[in-house]
Amino acid sequence: MSSLEIESFRIRFDYEFDRLLETIADLDDEAVNWTPPAPGANSLLVLVTHALGSAEQHVVGEAAGETVVRNRDAEFASKGGSAHLAARAAEVRRRVDEAIVGLEGRLDDEREPPFRRWPGTRGTARDWLIHSISHTAEHVGHAQVTRDLYVAQRGST
Repeated sequence: MSSLEIESFRIRFDYEFDRLLETIADLDDEAVNWTPPAPGANSLLVLVTHALGSAEQHVVGEAAGETVVRNRDAEFASKGGSAHLAARAAEVRRRVDEAIVGLEGRLDDEREPPFRRWPGTRGTARDWLIHSISHTAEHVGHAQVTRDLYVAQRGST
């Protein structure tokens, strides 16, 4: 049986992945590729692709120390359809879940800090999980606003 803390992390990642997929549910290719007319804005396809890639990197790669093959620049250049994202989300969800379960009893293991302005020279596996949840939730918010802007512009999905 997993600890309550491990279960809490698993539940929160499931929740954020569900929210990500909800932002693209029932949208066509035009909608998921639309970019708001603002500097630095991204399409839903980019946001969801990047959020999944970063969650996998942060949890599986950084926190759990497993191999992750990722091309961050390609995430931000994503174009096309979104049909593959449900399968990609399922794969990331599985890998993240396995990585989190594998961290049972090791959440305090030292790691590189999750970002530059960290208060010390070392972070922990737990720090990476918390950072990843925060990062994923931030992109969920971006995706929700992007979807809302698209709907407002078009009048519907």
